[in-house]
Amino acid sequence: MSQNSLKNSLKNGPNEKGYFGEFGGRYAPEILMPNLIELEKAFEQAINDKSFIDEFEYYLKEWVGRPNPLYFAEELTNKIGGAKIYLKSDHLNHLGAHKVNNALFQILLARYMGKTKVLCETGAGAHLIATAACCAKFNLPCVGYMGKDDIIKQSTNVLKAKLFGSKVVECVDGTGKKGVLKDACTAALKAWSSDPEAFYCCGSAIASHPFPRIVQYAQSIIGKEIKKQILEKEKRLPDAIIACIGGGSNLIGAIHEFLDDKEVELYGVEAENSAALTNGSVGIMQGFKSFMLQSEDGSETLPTSSLASGINFYSAGPEHAYLKSIGRVNYTYATDEKAFEAFQILCKTEGILPAFEPSFALAKTIELAKTMPGKILVCNICGRGDKDIDTAEKMLGDKLDK
Repeated sequence: MSQNSLKNSLKNGPNEKGYFGEFGGRYAPEILMPNLIELEKAFEQAINDKSFIDEFEYYLKEWVGRPNPLYFAEELTNKIGGAKIYLKSDHLNHLGAHKVNNALFQILLARYMGKTKVLCETGAGAHLIATAACCAKFNLPCVGYMGKDDIIKQSTNVLKAKLFGSKVVECVDGTGKKGVLKDACTAALKAWSSDPEAFYCCGSAIASHPFPRIVQYAQSIIGKEIKKQILEKEKRLPDAIIACIGGGSNLIGAIHEFLDDKEVELYGVEAENSAALTNGSVGIMQGFKSFMLQSEDGSETLPTSSLASGINFYSAGPEHAYLKSIGRVNYTYATDEKAFEAFQILCKTEGILPAFEPSFALAKTIELAKTMPGKILVCNICGRGDKDIDTAEKMLGDKLDK
C-alpha cells in the first residue's frame, strides 16, 4: 500500500507486497506468515488510530526527550574548514541512541496487539537496551538475542538491559565459536516462529515485510525534525545529509523526509569490512531481498567485521537497496582507522563523545566538508560512545596520557 499521497514520490514505499522496486518482499517460512500478516494489519490499524499516535508522540516528547537539538558544530567546522557542519543529536535521546524511537513505537504496538512477551535482536546493544527499557516501562517481559562476540565487546549495554529486567541470550554461528548480529537475528526469528504470543521487535529496516516499513515510519521523526530545525536556523535545506548504515534504520530515519528534495545530497556510510551496498550482490536471506555480502552461489554469507558492532552486518535494508539502484543515495564506506580518528576529533573539538557507529558517518562528513566551502552539511550522531570507551582506551594505550 502506498504510504504517501504525492504521485511519484520516493516516499511512497513499499507497495502492498512489501517491495521497494525489486527489493524487499516477504521471503519467510510458512510458519511465520500468520505472525507477519497479523503484524501488518495491526500496524496499519494503529497508524490510523489517533489515540495510538497521540500516545506515541506523548512518550517521544516526555520520555524520549524529542525533539533533540540540531547543533551547529562551530569548533569542528573551524578546525576542518569548508562547509558548515550541523550535528543531529540523537545521542541525547533517553538511553543514548536513535534506537529508542523504533523500540517505543513497536512496544506500544505490541501492547496494542495484546502480546505478552517481546523478543529482539541486537548488535551493539543499543536496540536491546531501548527495547528492554520500553518493556520495563510498559510491563512486558523481554528476551534479547545477541552474538557472543558482541556480548563481550558491549558488556556495558548487556548490563543495562539486565538492569531493565531483560534476559539476554548468547548466539553463535555454525562453528559455535563466534557470534555477531546476523546470528542474533537468526536466533530471534527462530524463537518468534515457535511462540505466536510473542512480539518480535526488529531493530533495523531489514527482515520480511512489514518490518522495513514499520522501522521507516518510527525513525522518520529524525528527518522531520532536521527539516524543521534547519529551515529555522538557515532558512534553507542542507546541501547534504550524512549518516552511518548497517541495517539502515538510522539512515532511513535521517533521509526519508528528504527523498523528494533532489537538491539535497544523501550519503550512507558503511564500515569498510561490512559494506554490503558498496561491495555486495543481490540475494535473498532472512526474509528479504537486498544487496548482501555472500558467496558466489548465494548459499551463505561472508564474514564481516567492524570497529562498530551496530553496523557489522552482511546486508542492508531493502529500501536502501532500491535507493542505491536508482542512484538517489550515495552509499560509500569508511575505514575503522578513519572512523576512530573522527571519533577523537569530535571528542576534542566539541566535547561530544560519539558512538563508534556515527563516527563512520562523521569521517565522511569531515572529508566532504573540506571540499564544500559555503555549503551546509548535517551528520546524524545516532548514538553516544559510553559503550565504546573501554575499546577506545585499549586502542589509544599510552597515547591517552599525552
